[in-house]
Order: sequence, then C-alpha cells, then structure tokens
Amino acid sequence: MIDMNVAVIIILAIMGAGLGSFACCQAWRIRKHDKSARSHCMNCDYQLKWYDNIPVLSWLMLGGKCRKCHKKIGCTEIFAELVTALLFAGSYFLWPRAAELNSGDTFEIIKFVLFLAQIVVFMILAVYDAKWKEMPLSMLIASAVIGFAFYGVDLAAVIAHGDFSAEVLMNLLGAIVILPGFYYFMYKASKETWVGSGDAILCVPLAVMLGNFWLAMFCLFGSNMIGSLVMVPVTTVKREKHAMIPFGPFLIAGFLVVYFMQDAIIKFVSF
Repeated sequence: MIDMNVAVIIILAIMGAGLGSFACCQAWRIRKHDKSARSHCMNCDYQLKWYDNIPVLSWLMLGGKCRKCHKKIGCTEIFAELVTALLFAGSYFLWPRAAELNSGDTFEIIKFVLFLAQIVVFMILAVYDAKWKEMPLSMLIASAVIGFAFYGVDLAAVIAHGDFSAEVLMNLLGAIVILPGFYYFMYKASKETWVGSGDAILCVPLAVMLGNFWLAMFCLFGSNMIGSLVMVPVTTVKREKHAMIPFGPFLIAGFLVVYFMQDAIIKFVSF
C-alpha cells in the first residue's frame, strides 16, 4: 500500500505539472492580449485537443512541436510544467510547519493552499520576465493580494496561539524596508537601468510572506547570488556586457530557498 505522504506528493506533482502548463499558457495570453477560451497554437491557430494538453507527456510525444504545423513550441512549456510539479511536491516535503500541516491545522492548510496559488502566479511572472524582460502589473497585483492574505492567516494563527507581540509587526516592517525598500531605492537611483519597477513591486509579497527582517535579508543576498551564478557565465559566453537581466525569476528562487530554510536561518542568526 502506498504511504499517505507519498500519495500526497504524487498528487501535488501532477497538479503542479497541470498548473505549470496553465501558467505558461497564461503568460503568452497576457502578452498577446489573447482572451480565447481554448488553448491554440500561436503560429497556425490550431485548437489543441485534450490529448495535446497532457502535461509533460504531450510535449514529449509531439517532440515539442505543434501537431498541425510542426513549428517548434520551445522548451519553456515543459520546463514550466516540470518546475511547477517539483515546487508543488517540494512544498509539501519541505514545509517549515509540516507537523501542523499534517495534523490538519486549519491555519496551516489555508497557508499551504495560498502558497501553492502563489507558486502558480510566480511561474507566470517568471516566464513572462524571462521572455520579455518585464512583468505584467495584473500578476504583480495578484501576487501582492495572495501575499497579504497569506500573512493575514499567519497573523491570525499567531494571535490564536497567544504568541502575538509588537516584535511580530516590527519584523514585518523590517522585511518590507530591507527588500522592496532596497529595490525601490535601486530603481529610483538608477532611473530603471539597474532594476525595474516590477522587481520592487514583486518584493512586496516576498517580504510580507517572509515576515522577518533576517529572512528578507537572506532573500536579498540569496537572489543576487543566484542571479550572479547564472547570468555571469551566460553574459560572458554571449559577450553582452550591458544585456538586460530578467531579475524576477532570481528573486522568486531566492525567496523559495529562504522560505524552506527559514528555521535553519533563524537558528543561525539567533546563535
């Protein structure tokens, strides 16, 4: 018999793959102002059948091409599906409050659901930024709404458990100052040559969901480190010294690493 945790992880991975496909599709639709109800090929307008939309499998069976015109779809779709599947499954496996989640704590379940919803929005933003070096305001607003809802549930849990203090709000303020505050300063000081306004806006839900000064600080440095490790070799190979860098994906990656490692980070800074 399959262990319950394994079954949950498999179900989440399947859901993640499907929603990763949705996220990639939404990024294209937002860019093209496409309000059509059905998915279709952007080249020949072929309406995809249900068997063309099976996450991962359809891409592999079709060789990453449209069934009708055979134009290459690209690797973004399968990459988004695999990464979202991994993040959905990994979120359950690495959840900082796993005991509360598995015990059926209402606050933790709601937070987990909101976190998964945020991952889908993050994927739309990451795909969009990676492709077109900007992020749609509608998705940034959606991310902020989810972020504040997440913090509201977290705060309600803290109050319900009798752990509320002024330090909780001070930590939130510190996170907002260090993360979106820093990027807003960079955006204004550089007149949008170093970072864009979208990066500063994206940092708001990241800071709110972390809700801690030190976690926000680690997110700041982690995002820049990940960005440097990825982009320095790329720009060196391409010999593009002044290439525009889509920083949104690196901010999201830094946030995810810090969120899942938050207990270890808090212990480290409290040592």
